Amino acid sequence: MSLQVNLRLLEKGILHLDGDIPASELAPEFHDELMRLVHPVEYDLEVERQPDGLLVTGTLRTHVDCECARCLKPFVLPIRVDDLSRLALLEAVDGGDADEVLPVDGDFADLTPVVREDILLALPTNPLCSPNCRGLAPKGVARGSQVREQAGPNTAWSALDKLKL
Repeated sequence: MSLQVNLRLLEKGILHLDGDIPASELAPEFHDELMRLVHPVEYDLEVERQPDGLLVTGTLRTHVDCECARCLKPFVLPIRVDDLSRLALLEAVDGGDADEVLPVDGDFADLTPVVREDILLALPTNPLCSPNCRGLAPKGVARGSQVREQAGPNTAWSALDKLKL
């Protein structure tokens, strides 16, 4: 079930849309090792007809199942787009990209690409369970550091440390 709007209803004025769209329909091709879109995306949008297309404003909300990029701890990340504002084209403008045009089927325009793009742009590059995550805890002391401690201060390195350059 994509997010469709009836273009004939927009001739009367601004149209208010709210509800949710399943993540499987929003971005079925989304694959990431650290993030999974499994929760529905809730939308609260206002759509207004413009000469070149549709002005879409509103908010989007969802949650993303993540693994921390540093410590690999699983966590749920809330995603919220409060200031969605987009002019979605209904026809290709001279010199414009055809990929930026909304799919139109009869009297219905599909707003799913607008929602998809803004949700994907709101996702972090490297999700972190907390801003000060220190990553995986070290399992033990490296062998090289034990050897240096046992060697004592009279090593070749200690002589080089005394050099004044």
